[in-house]
Formats: sequence, C-alpha cells, structure tokens
Amino acid sequence: MAFCKFSTEYLAKSYTIIDNLFFTRFLPVTPPKHSVIYLYGLYVCSQTGDMDVEHFSQTLGFSVDEVIDSFEYWEEQGIARILSREPFQVQYLPIRNIGSSNRKYDKNKYERFNLEALKLVAPRDITPNEFEEYYTLMEGYSLPDGRKISPEALLMVINFCVKNKGVNVGYRYILAVARNWAIEGYITPEQIEQKINEYSESGQAVASIMKALGSAKKSSIDEHQFYAKWRDLGFNDDCILFVAKDLKRGGRANFEKLDKKLQKYYELHLLSTKEISEYEKNLDKIYSLARDINKTLGLYYEDVSNEIETYINPWLNLGYEPSTLLKVAQSNYENGKRTLRNLDEAVRELFSKGVVSAKSFEQFSKNADIVKADIAKMLSALGIVRNVTSFDLEFWNRWTISWGFNTEIIDYAISLTKARGGNLSYVNTILADWHSQSIYTLEQAKLSSENYKITKKSDNKTKINSRKYTKEENENLFKEFEEMEL
Repeated sequence: MAFCKFSTEYLAKSYTIIDNLFFTRFLPVTPPKHSVIYLYGLYVCSQTGDMDVEHFSQTLGFSVDEVIDSFEYWEEQGIARILSREPFQVQYLPIRNIGSSNRKYDKNKYERFNLEALKLVAPRDITPNEFEEYYTLMEGYSLPDGRKISPEALLMVINFCVKNKGVNVGYRYILAVARNWAIEGYITPEQIEQKINEYSESGQAVASIMKALGSAKKSSIDEHQFYAKWRDLGFNDDCILFVAKDLKRGGRANFEKLDKKLQKYYELHLLSTKEISEYEKNLDKIYSLARDINKTLGLYYEDVSNEIETYINPWLNLGYEPSTLLKVAQSNYENGKRTLRNLDEAVRELFSKGVVSAKSFEQFSKNADIVKADIAKMLSALGIVRNVTSFDLEFWNRWTISWGFNTEIIDYAISLTKARGGNLSYVNTILADWHSQSIYTLEQAKLSSENYKITKKSDNKTKINSRKYTKEENENLFKEFEEMEL
C-alpha cells in the first residue's frame, strides 16, 4: 500500500490538466471516439487506484478492441506510447515535445500529394507542420463507415481554396473547408467536384448579393455557405436581394448582418418579399401596439424591441388583430393579471380554444360575463360580498369543465354549505367528494348528502356522577400513576 495518497474527496474536487495544444492541434481533426478515450485516459492517469483496460472500456461503453485501437491511433500521433500488450498498458507523452518525427507517417505514401500541393500554392512554400496537419486530417478523420478523405480529394480542396482566396490562403482555412465538407459526406474526388460545382452554380447569385450590399471584393467560401444556408431556410434569390438592398440603405452592410436579418425573418415565418415588405411597413404600428398593450397593463418599457420579438410578433403570427390583443390585455388587467407573461398565457389559452378572430373573442367574452354572473350569484348565496376573482373562476372551471357538474348540482352543494355557514372551500370539498364517487346527478347527490347536513343537538344532558376525594386518596392515586408501567 502507498505511504500516502489523496482522499476520495480530494480527488473528486481536483482537476485534470489538458494542454491547450490538444484542442488546437488534435481535437478539430480527431474522431470523437478517440478524443473521449484520450481525455478519460488522461483523467485515469491522475488517479491513485488501478484500472485495467476491461474496466476502462466498460466505464466508457466501448469494447476493449475499440480502446486499444484508439490508443494505437494516439501512438501514431506521437502523444501516447503502448508499453505492454498483455497486460495492456499505455503511457501518456507530453504534447509540447511532439515533433514531426514522432508521427508514423509513410513518407513515400504522400510523395505525390506533397509535389502536387506545392504546385498549387506556388510560389509560397509549405512547411513541414502544414504537411503534417494535412496527413493528420487524411489519416485521422473518417466517416462512420470508415471511409477517409483521399489525397486526391484534399488536393482538389486546396486548389479550390487557392482560387478563391489566393496562394496565401492559410492552411487552417483549407483544413476547415475540407473538414466541413467531410462532415457533410464529401470525401472523394467525385464528391468534391460535385461540391465545387454547387459553388460555381451559386456564383452569380452570390455576386449579385455582394453587389447589393455594396461590396466589390471577390466572393469567398464563407459567402457561398451563407447563401446555401439561406436557400435551405426557404428564401429565394429575389427575397435575399430585396433584404440585402434594404439593409444597405440603412448603412454599412455585410453577409453577417444580412444573415442575422434573414434569420429573424425566418423565425417570424416571413419567407417572401411580400411578407417581409408588409412587415416592415407595419413595423411602426407594431411598436405602437406594444406601447398600447403596456399602457393597458400598467407597464412601461423604454425599449420594446425585445417585447415585440418575444410576444407581439408571435401573437400576430397566430392571427390576432391588434384590437383583439388590446381587449385581452384589458380583460387581464381587470382580473389582476398584469404582466406580459400573464397576457401570453391568456392568448395561448384562447388560441387553444380556437378563439382568434374579433368576433369569436366577442362571443367568448359574452360567455365569460355569463359565467361571472353565475359566480357572483353563488357568492351572494353564501353571503360573500366582493367582486369575482380569478380564484373563484378557477373553482368554477374545475367544477364545470374538469369535473363536469351542472349548475343544479352546484346550487345544491351551495345550499348544504350555506346551512353550515361554510365558504367556497367547503363547496369544493363537497363537489370533490361527489366527483371521487362518480356522483353527477341531483338524485345521487341528495342520497349522499347526509354527511354534510347539520344534525340537531340532543336535549338530554349527560350526567356524570361526582365524588369528592380525600387528600389521602388523591396522593394514593398519583402514586399509582407513578408506579404504572407505560
């Protein structure tokens, strides 16, 4: 046993140190499984207990072969060393000390790739570290079915990036493009050619968008990726150009700002030029509506932009007219529900019931007035003098909607409650009891109502024989209690 060791509590609160080079150099081009195994192995190295490869693999949910294969991968990368196969033992090596000599790449395997890559980026040179990163991508990244990026496919990516960015394009940019395309499944020369053709087909559209934004520079892959995203969202070219020109009129514009604008319209379900144009024309009215709603609820916000995005626009998208929203807000105010969240709940509740148009809300309000009148009548019968509250309405909805009682049975429960001098809570108790017994008719209620009726007090007084005890008898009585075993 070790002379000294960390406590379990100490180990639970300690840290596992990870070199930042792991994140910048390895993580972006490493299959997730290998990264998980490496990081967990790094944690295991810092612990005092012994863990064999079987326990290690069971903890992570991988097979032993998968764990061994992963450490073989990291041995190839030069940051781990397999010390023994039986029993299986691994030694972690410092990432800072890694050099190109640590990696077990076959130089002859990539001789043609090296020559072709140098031609593509000429007159600049490619450093050993850059070549190493290309090898790592081709050797380390693979699709779920095991296929890897071929050297010919990566050369096509390098050529495409050079044509778009120039010979001074950074190799990290090339790696990012190749990796992103690989994630989409483009790893063979034929697939890469298909991807490049897609960019060529979108070239004219992207150029038109850049012109509309006031940019005269050559388009890059980034702009093409933005364009592909917008098309996937459902925007056509005319709509994208319309928004781009409108954005340019407002000041400096670029693809990032255009993306935010289109993303906002997408969230509002505005995908055509007509819908967006009408929205922008009515924007002043929408701001005015937000302020009127706040005023109705007794609220004030200097900036209502967030309120419009969070509440107003979604309500309008549901089909509600401004006048209807103001009436709902007024109803909420009168019922003591005076926040935007309360109003949102009310609108969503109305929508779930199909109450959207002004006419349907008007009819709903009339029905609500009838219900309030019935509740007021009930309160009066119980001798309660006050306005109808949301609490009363919750009771009523529970009795009539959730439990399905008619007013005849409710009136009978009120009469029983009134005889006992009770309140709404007691009415609820009676009805809850009947609901649990599946009593829903007046006849059934009357048969089971004996428990709620007041019974008459008996006139016969209970007589208790009295007796006087002497001092000695009292003392003996208490003595007996003390000796009694409880």
